[in-house]
Amino acid sequence: MECVRFYCAVTAGAAVVPAWWISSPTVAAVQLKMLAELSQLYRVDFAQDVTRPILASLSGGGLSMLLSRHPASLVLKSWVVTIPVIGVPLRFGAGPAILAGYTYLLGRAFTQHYDTGGTYLSFDYKRFVTGMFESVRTAA
Repeated sequence: MECVRFYCAVTAGAAVVPAWWISSPTVAAVQLKMLAELSQLYRVDFAQDVTRPILASLSGGGLSMLLSRHPASLVLKSWVVTIPVIGVPLRFGAGPAILAGYTYLLGRAFTQHYDTGGTYLSFDYKRFVTGMFESVRTAA
């Protein structure tokens, strides 16, 4: 999990970049690098089938783009900045925090999957997404 925490911080740093066309691919690349490093730690062949982890990483990049370009997000960002004292830090900290959280969930999912002897071929992306939403729902 030390590896996962490190990449959460790197993802948050990448998400701070205000240009979505830079931050979205960077977030996806950082997450993919994390998955490659996890596979190396667990001695799982990374080149075996990269489709599933790429999909998972691209979801993080897509989430980054959605957070930065969605009309509702743009309105919310504009409104949050008007809150005295906490508005600006909240506006610029929310996106990186969400993406770092997503990276943590992704890393945790692969770590648990590898702990049970799983490989990239057996990673169930749909189950990961369902579990991610379930985790968010139970936390709220």
